[in-house]
Amino acid sequence: MADLGRSFWGKRRLLVSSLVVSSFGPLVITSCGSGESTNTTTTSSLAGGTATTGAGASGGGGAGNGSGGAGAAGGSGGAGGASTSSSGTGAGGGSAAKVVKLLAIGDTGEGNEAQHAVADRMSEKCQEVGGCDAVLVNGDNFYDHGVQSVDDPQWGEKFEAPYDRPNLDGLPFYAVLGNHDHGPTSSGNKQAQIDYSSLPLGSGPGMRPSDKWRMPSAYYDVKIGHVHLFGIDTVDFLNGSQKNEMSAKVSASTATWKIVFGHHPRFTSGEHYWDNNLLGIAGLFSFQKAIYCGADMFMAGHDHDLEFIDKGRDGDCPDTHFVISGAGAKTRDTFEFVPTDEKQLYFTDRVEGFAYLEFDGPKLTFEFIDRNGAVVFTKTMTK
Repeated sequence: MADLGRSFWGKRRLLVSSLVVSSFGPLVITSCGSGESTNTTTTSSLAGGTATTGAGASGGGGAGNGSGGAGAAGGSGGAGGASTSSSGTGAGGGSAAKVVKLLAIGDTGEGNEAQHAVADRMSEKCQEVGGCDAVLVNGDNFYDHGVQSVDDPQWGEKFEAPYDRPNLDGLPFYAVLGNHDHGPTSSGNKQAQIDYSSLPLGSGPGMRPSDKWRMPSAYYDVKIGHVHLFGIDTVDFLNGSQKNEMSAKVSASTATWKIVFGHHPRFTSGEHYWDNNLLGIAGLFSFQKAIYCGADMFMAGHDHDLEFIDKGRDGDCPDTHFVISGAGAKTRDTFEFVPTDEKQLYFTDRVEGFAYLEFDGPKLTFEFIDRNGAVVFTKTMTK
C-alpha cells in the first residue's frame, strides 16, 4: 500500500480535487484581523481567518442544507451531505447532528518509512469508520528547517506522497506551524506554507498536485458541523494580536465542541518538559491559557510521543483536556528525570501513531492508534 501511494500520488490529483469539491464544497471565507470513561476561512494574510463547514445531519434520506447551500441527500438513516455556510449547520431530515470524525498527527515532516506506515493506518481507520472529515497537523511539518518556497521538493516527499492514500484523498489537512517550520531556530519560510494552500492544482511549477494542505494563515479557525477548531501559532506566542483575536473567537463560539491545536504543549511528560517550561516563563503559557481556557481540548505536538492528560490539570480551566499527538513520523526517548504529569492517563514514546476523535452529538470518543493499527488508548467524554 505504501508503494502504491508513493508511485501514483502525482498522477491522480486532478481527479481527487474534483472529489474534494463535491464532498466538502468551497470554504466560506471571512476576513478578520459530564460523564467520562477511560480504557487503557480563511485569509491569505497573517491574521486569523474563519472557515465554516456546516454538516448535514443524520436523517432518512434527507438532504443536508446550510444557509450557504444544500448538501447531498443522505441514504436511509445515513448522514446528509456537507454544506458550507458562514452561519449555521446543515439539517438532513433528522434532528441528530452529523458525526464528525477527525485524525490528529504531529511532527510528521520526515518522508520516512514510519510516516508512511502511520499514513497507512490512518487510511485504514477512515475506511473502518466509513470516512473521515479532516486531519489536524500539529506542526513541525518539514524537518529540519521548513520549506523555502511553494516549489520546494519537500512538499512532495514529506507531505503529498505520504498522505496519498485512498481514504485520505479528499480530506483537508488543517496545519499549524512548529519551531522547525519557522522562528529563531529555523530558516524555514513561514509564508510559503501559507501560500501553498492557495496554489492552483496541476503538476507544473507554481502548482500543487492536491488541495489537501490547508493553512490559510498562521492562525485561524474552522467549523465542521458542531465542532469548532482553532489553529494557533505557538512559535509566535508574543503576538498580542493573535492572543486577543483567538481568545475572543473561542469565547464567542457556541459550538458543542471546541478544540484548540498548536505545536508547543502546555503540559507534557516528554523530553521537552524542561525547555517548554523556559518558554512558559517567557510567556508561552499565559498565551496558550488565554486561548484554550473555555475549550474542551488543547492538542499539541513538539514532543514525539502520544500523551493524554485529563481535565482539571489547569485549575483555571477545569474542563480542558490536554493531548500530545507528536509521533506521526518518529519517537524520542524521554529522560528518566522528567516527571510524569499528575493527571496523565496515557503516555508512550515507544511507537509512532496518531489520534482519532469521533464527535457524536454530546459524546466524544478519543483513541490513540499506533503504526501497527493497535488501539492503545480509548477515552469517552460526554457533555
